[in-house]
Amino acid sequence: MFFNIVVLKLYTTFAADMEILKENIIQTANNQFQRMGIRNVSIDDVCSELRISKKIFYQYFNKKEDLVDAVIEHERALSLAKLQRNTKDKNAIEIFVYMVKELKKSAECTPKLFWHDVKKFYPALFQKHDQIKQDNIRNIFENNIKQGIAEGYYREDLDIELLSFFHTVQIRNTFEMMMQMQLKFSLKRITDFFIDMIIRFIANEKGLKYIEENLTDKK
Repeated sequence: MFFNIVVLKLYTTFAADMEILKENIIQTANNQFQRMGIRNVSIDDVCSELRISKKIFYQYFNKKEDLVDAVIEHERALSLAKLQRNTKDKNAIEIFVYMVKELKKSAECTPKLFWHDVKKFYPALFQKHDQIKQDNIRNIFENNIKQGIAEGYYREDLDIELLSFFHTVQIRNTFEMMMQMQLKFSLKRITDFFIDMIIRFIANEKGLKYIEENLTDKK
């Protein structure tokens, strides 16, 4: 019995150490990718930074593409955790405004070289994660509409499925295209316009009153 407990503890410690090293590899690669682009960072560069051998690296990732995949997954998990943390106990209107502003920040901060390299050198990976991104946006917005209706802030006659799809298309096309025209439109102006356009369409009288009393001067 005692021997089994010792073995279990050793295995648990070993597994935890492996998970920590994997996390370090992902974070180190992410930092290098963001600074220099994926194409300009080799597996040797990542191993050198961590002072590990390539043999150890390949215990975690079969090829560089798997590492890129893990980096993107890691960033998405952090973003979702941040969203859940910062929208806890907020109503649907506050959450909607927060989500759109986070998209604005993401557009400002996302390294273009990183995603340029993903799209160019790993097209299947780019397509996979682009689809996941769109699905997440649609699901989050759909949940927001349901929450807003339940709270009495959004119209009850909304077509939730179609509106969620429309919102995703707007984010993907119109919103992102307008953000690329920063010389003509500031990101703040675009964000405020987008929030007004959508929220005033889905909000009922109670929701519009809440906006006027609590959010109009805070945009």
